[in-house]
Amino acid sequence: MFGYIRIYKPQLRICEFETYRAVYCTLCRHLGRQMGFPSRLLLNYDYTFMAMLMLGLSGETPRVESGRCVVNPLKKCGYCTGCDKAFDYTSALTGIMFYYKLRDSIADASSGKRMLYRTLQPYAAHLRKKAAKLYPEEDALVNEYITRQFAAESRARESGEIIIDELCQPTADVISAFAVRLSEKPDDKIILRHFGYFLGRWIYLIDALDDLNDDLKDGSFNPLALKFGLTPADAENRTDLWEQARVFGNDSLNMSAAEAVKYYELLNLGGFKPITDNIMYLGISRAQHSALFPPAKKRRRRSDKNQINTGVEENE
Repeated sequence: MFGYIRIYKPQLRICEFETYRAVYCTLCRHLGRQMGFPSRLLLNYDYTFMAMLMLGLSGETPRVESGRCVVNPLKKCGYCTGCDKAFDYTSALTGIMFYYKLRDSIADASSGKRMLYRTLQPYAAHLRKKAAKLYPEEDALVNEYITRQFAAESRARESGEIIIDELCQPTADVISAFAVRLSEKPDDKIILRHFGYFLGRWIYLIDALDDLNDDLKDGSFNPLALKFGLTPADAENRTDLWEQARVFGNDSLNMSAAEAVKYYELLNLGGFKPITDNIMYLGISRAQHSALFPPAKKRRRRSDKNQINTGVEENE
């Protein structure tokens, strides 16, 4: 996935942050054992959140033991023990998603980036083969997702008709399918199907908004750029059309996040809930804020009337 679903550290208690870090470090350890040492570089916050959801829904309370960090042996880390299922599953998804995401990037990227991505393809294929042996259904799901996503984007390019819901659908569906697998309880599965759908929609949209400037420069596919007919000059000059695209993206993100939270609140996540609350109510808001307001040195000063309200002050 994309790494947007993260904590907002200033609002976590120390014990909550230590628990989050233990889940993160345990996932890193499982990736190394299951997929090989280099796969640790693929670790991101999305899979940590997924592992935490799976642990919370299972009712398991893992023990946290201290150990040395494999990447930096001088550093001590906490590791969760006695709950391998959640970490094995998310480790395998990491390998599968990396392969198919890379394949999608090769098809979508400019010629220079395409050559770089191709050098990673043999390693990505190796990871995917390992993971697919353990979870063949998940591999088939992601393959279908990428095929549908590519087809939807190709239709949009050819027709010039940009239907955002149609472009979000493949990502929303695959995240929904993954979410359903996080619990064995029938009632949870119903909730998780809807929660995953809207979270997947949010992921697709924030990735489009976050990459808008770079995609315009590279000529890569971006639904917001095509919908509003943006050019690199619009990004450079922060035109009214550029602001309209950002307002539309922000409104769509707010709707998707609100729907995801509505279903999230129906889940019983036990002792992990204070951490997942931090992610759902503060972390994704900050990620959205960062996509809307890149660092000051990378953008021109805008007047107050062009500021978009995400519920977080820009200078915070």
